[in-house]
Amino acid sequence: MSVVTSLEPGLTTTPMLGLLSPRMFSRTSSPEGVLVRLDAFAKVIAEVGFPWGGQSQHTFVRQFLADYFGVSDTDVQVITVDSLSMQPGFGPISSRLAVALGGAVAGAAARLAEKLAQVAAVMLEVAPEDVELFDGQLRVRGAPDRAVALLQVVMFMSSRPDRLPAGIDGNPAATYVWNPPANHQLADEQGRAQYSITASGAVHLCMVEIDRDTGKVDILKYAVVDDCGVRMNPSVVRGMIHGGLAQGIGCALLEEFVYDDSGQLLTSTYMDYVMPSIMEMPDQIEEFEMCTPSPVTALGVKGIGEAAIHTTPAAVLCAVNDALAPLGVSVTESPATPVRIWKAIHGG
Repeated sequence: MSVVTSLEPGLTTTPMLGLLSPRMFSRTSSPEGVLVRLDAFAKVIAEVGFPWGGQSQHTFVRQFLADYFGVSDTDVQVITVDSLSMQPGFGPISSRLAVALGGAVAGAAARLAEKLAQVAAVMLEVAPEDVELFDGQLRVRGAPDRAVALLQVVMFMSSRPDRLPAGIDGNPAATYVWNPPANHQLADEQGRAQYSITASGAVHLCMVEIDRDTGKVDILKYAVVDDCGVRMNPSVVRGMIHGGLAQGIGCALLEEFVYDDSGQLLTSTYMDYVMPSIMEMPDQIEEFEMCTPSPVTALGVKGIGEAAIHTTPAAVLCAVNDALAPLGVSVTESPATPVRIWKAIHGG
């Protein structure tokens, strides 16, 4: 049994210890738009063009807006609309949820808060810069007893348009389109450029044991260190790491399209196409967190959805070949199925 992973050029490894530090590159340089508004009861509503895809985007948006406006998360509703009918949006591709959608929501919330503060300033008879949003209220800085609730501001906007500040309409809503920074692809002194602003870092360590008689691989230990910047929802991050790890194990050891000599697909059902189950997952995954906030995103977040699935196959396959090294053989084709490993061991 052995621990090994692949290395970036110029790095070395020691026996029983491996390192993998992938750079995540993906197409994320596209805008994302959001509309945030308050209804007649001062409930927060977010209209996003980010379709539901299982990445907990509605939970993330709801939690962020509830915290931003100081209201209960039950007072926040997230609605998915056709992105072509509102702000630009490109949906859940390339680990861009927290970066792109987060930037759009943060921008729209800030614009709406500024609009509400200008109205509250009229109600409180102070300058707009003296008003702050805190705990569901707009209050005077240094005088927390002088405050108006969000509902009062909404009612004022609809009932007293004659008193609204210049340039402020009676609609408690704001839109914002997040655009990726223009300089994130600039090359460094060695001519290297970062393709994606969602790039995150990860280190995976894998220990495997191989049965010589059957070629079966058992993952004895697996450790993950990830750095996705600020964690907006740690439980979602953990779920994405575990899900990506399972997919990566399937890619490394199990999943394969098999065709006959005439090109007919033989693995056409899940009875033939082997997918990972809980039985193929490590009994325990050791997880360690790092946090280096991104300097180019609104909330300091990075991508996480693809970090594990990109790293796991390399870590597992390199561990397999490290275990086979004393026998003078290796597996150079994925997935490293028991048949392939058995043939490598026995010269089949």
